[in-house]
Amino acid sequence: MADRPTLATIGKLIEKIGYEPTPASEMTRATDCLVEASELIRDEAGITWLNAGGTAVENVPPRVERICIAAAFRGFDNSKALSQRSLGDSSQSWDRVGVEGGAGVYLTPSERRAVVKAAAGSVLSTITLVTPYSGDVTDDGLVESLNSV
Repeated sequence: MADRPTLATIGKLIEKIGYEPTPASEMTRATDCLVEASELIRDEAGITWLNAGGTAVENVPPRVERICIAAAFRGFDNSKALSQRSLGDSSQSWDRVGVEGGAGVYLTPSERRAVVKAAAGSVLSTITLVTPYSGDVTDDGLVESLNSV
């Protein structure tokens, strides 16, 4: 399956990084981080923010876009997923997943809450209810019987 469009642009991630990643392998890594962050957010939100054909991103809340960039930047900037490092006697730690080189792209608990909140606002819809008491029912027999009551 081809990657779906990302929830933020590579240009915005490059702005966050502060330089254009070179060589090409670094740009590929930055793009991969953006793809992974987008998919994590979609999984958390339960919605894709894609059009009906799945070919273009639509109506991504600005907060979600910023979270996508932040998560992708963390993965790019800290590709080994270190959570702690000491220089004296050289100690390193990979707490998040318990193994070296673990989850470089991840969502913080506050980012997860923000994504869920943004997703809830994105799926708002309306439902028109029709009752036999409003006179809007198209079944003439039912309307007649209600009018005679």
